Amino acid sequence: MRNLYGLMALIMGWGGMYGITHDQGEIGLLLMVVMGISIYKGQLPQKAVRKLDVSQLAAAQADTALADWEKAREDYNRVEAARTKIRDSQLSRQLGLMQQEAARLLNYVEKHPERIAAAGRFIHYYQDRAAGLCEQYRELEETKLETDQVRQVKARLKETLVSFDEAYNAEFTKIINSQLLDMDAELTVMQQSLEAEGISNSSRTAAEHVDLNAESSPASTGIGRKKRPRRGGLTKVGGQEIAPVREKITTPDNVRNSVLMQKMIMSGLAITLGSFGAHKFFQGKTKWGIAYVVFFWTLIPALVSVVEGIRYLFMPVDDFYEQYYR
Repeated sequence: MRNLYGLMALIMGWGGMYGITHDQGEIGLLLMVVMGISIYKGQLPQKAVRKLDVSQLAAAQADTALADWEKAREDYNRVEAARTKIRDSQLSRQLGLMQQEAARLLNYVEKHPERIAAAGRFIHYYQDRAAGLCEQYRELEETKLETDQVRQVKARLKETLVSFDEAYNAEFTKIINSQLLDMDAELTVMQQSLEAEGISNSSRTAAEHVDLNAESSPASTGIGRKKRPRRGGLTKVGGQEIAPVREKITTPDNVRNSVLMQKMIMSGLAITLGSFGAHKFFQGKTKWGIAYVVFFWTLIPALVSVVEGIRYLFMPVDDFYEQYYR
């Protein structure tokens, strides 16, 4: 819906500017008002609508799956809302990596609703706790207190949160391993049936057989089991602290088209209507938008917004997703 409102704002803005400059001031002003309303609607929090297909599940199982799915989506959105407001750039980036892992898992169970029960620990423990911790960190930031106790609590919250993407990944691996075990069992039965019919693959050797023993899967938590430097945090090597490891946040496949559309809309708003801060209002940066409106007569906002629009246009999708996508 945000992109729809943005596109409407862009069209109304163009129409309004055309009307004002071609002796159709009343129509132009009306279109500009509609543009403002569209921008206002677009910068409001949007509730994503994603329904889980449970038509193949039994009634009781379907009800539980739907309830778990709604909770998973709600907690994901809680983390995302906190991430976009947290001022600590290092933690915000780490939460982006965590959300990336969560999106992969949620996309998987959306395609395989029968597996959502296996994601119970992720849904009811890890993601629920992550959402709560993110909100607590944000609340502490809003107090603007810098006492020793506040700093210590914030440090502990941050230290805990930087491990959650590892825990998410471990849970996802466990769910996938469960499916692989089922597939292995099915393939074994099929192979036995083929062999009973006198059909066998004699070229298969023991070395080619993959052991899918459940005991070989990782523990249900990845915390404390990292073999690489912890992402988002400082790592000590030989007693010396090294800079944080930066991993690129990639755009989840399910929102890539939406990100591309929002990138184009923001570029268009900045280049053509940036003098009035249209792109800033659309981003939810109301104070910056007002500043553009107040100083539009100096032409400085026009020049700055054109540069911003060109930057949005040529910015890599993953970078735009990390910095601006809402």
